[in-house]
Amino acid sequence: MTIAVEWVTNNERPLHVQIADSLRGRFERGDFHPADHLPTTRDLARDLGVSRSTVVRAYEQLTREGWIEGRVGMGTLVRAKSSTEARATPNWDLLLTDRVRDQNLEYADVLRMLSRTDLLSFAGGLPSPEFYPGEPLQQIAGEVLRQQGPRLLQWCPVDGYPPLRSWIAERIESTPENVLVLSGSTQGLHLIAQAFIDPGDAVLVESPTYAGALRSFRAAGARIVSVPSGPDGIDLEELETTLQRVRPKFLYVIPTYHNPTGSSLTVEKRRRLLALVARHGLPIVEDDAYSSLRYDGPHYPSLRSLDENGLVIYVSTFSKAVFPGLRVGWLVAPADLVRRLSGLRNLIDLFTNSLTQATLYEFCKRGLLEAHLQHVRPIYEERRDAMAAALRRYCPGISFDVPHGGLFIWARLPRGIDSRHLLEESINLGLGFMVGPLFYAEGGGDDRIRLCFACHPPDAIAAGIRKLGVALKQVQPDSGDWREVRAEGFVV
Repeated sequence: MTIAVEWVTNNERPLHVQIADSLRGRFERGDFHPADHLPTTRDLARDLGVSRSTVVRAYEQLTREGWIEGRVGMGTLVRAKSSTEARATPNWDLLLTDRVRDQNLEYADVLRMLSRTDLLSFAGGLPSPEFYPGEPLQQIAGEVLRQQGPRLLQWCPVDGYPPLRSWIAERIESTPENVLVLSGSTQGLHLIAQAFIDPGDAVLVESPTYAGALRSFRAAGARIVSVPSGPDGIDLEELETTLQRVRPKFLYVIPTYHNPTGSSLTVEKRRRLLALVARHGLPIVEDDAYSSLRYDGPHYPSLRSLDENGLVIYVSTFSKAVFPGLRVGWLVAPADLVRRLSGLRNLIDLFTNSLTQATLYEFCKRGLLEAHLQHVRPIYEERRDAMAAALRRYCPGISFDVPHGGLFIWARLPRGIDSRHLLEESINLGLGFMVGPLFYAEGGGDDRIRLCFACHPPDAIAAGIRKLGVALKQVQPDSGDWREVRAEGFVV
């Protein structure tokens, strides 16, 4: 079956939504009958000139709504829907708020696609599971349960387990009243967004930046304004120009081993940034998830440690230093603000798991956190270098900088190659990674990919990058008409 296409200009709705809407309209008009076969995702993608993943997402949406179904050996069929069923099923999209309905779902779709166990994945921003300190944590958990079980299994202060809160405060040269323990640092970004952002408020971010932060700010209704960021971090001249025309609630930055770029602000540039925002009275939200993973290069003090005006809200996590399943992070801010955020946090989940907090406190107090970091840093450094060497060998058209720390290499693709199309071909070869557009608030990144080097040994990294090189050859611009994917929109 061939489906005719008419291109529409100036349509900002995602392509998969347009496909789903158009097909749904044809189902409602009776252009299709129950048990009619739809084209395969690959055939429809080819006919429409879009990526296969775009059609997959449209079909998934129509399946959730009950319009179509996939049958083994038969493909995708139009599903019979009785008039009673059609009346009884709510239209969830219409019930959702605009800020939820308008969220870009590509991030979740890519994560779902990359969760396949048969992929060699460079996608996740995770430390390597093979080095998780499960045995000492298990032993410590047993000890704290025997010693403090009844108390730990009861209520825990919403601000955090007091000994852990004090340990964090001492580590960062602060006081417990300035520390709020979180269920992961992303919860801190969510709290900040809910506390500061009214729908339509401007928030400044680097371009590119952490995709999870963009999702948190959008969910609160923020108008996200991007400031370019390069190999040495945020462009301060562009930031100053932006502040002359925008009055944002805050600036969100990742100054040390940035996600996704791996870049870091120099100390001199950190001081200039703090002086600039002080002139404008602009708060900074500093996301410092990766600074404990330093392999070479200079040591970078946090913005918070250099801040003399109380403008920095500092957010960090144990997820990258130990493992993400702990779900323990923290936030540092003025004590009055911590009390406000603590009250807001009390509406969400009451407190972070107390047994986990007590176990983590003992792990840190006994020096096991630092011992663990001393063990994994040289391993990750070796893997970083292995990925850089493999990229130079198998992907000579790709350009990148080698980061001094963190988990990622941020690579620029050869001219004319689209990262989404490259991902599709790479998945067919058994390789996954994150595509660049996920990290941009206002478009861009089509020629960028993020590669995590931490989770595989050097030989596996070399094998994966070799597959990437094969995929690159398959998507060279002269190999087909895939560039039409970037058209502005269409109606089926």
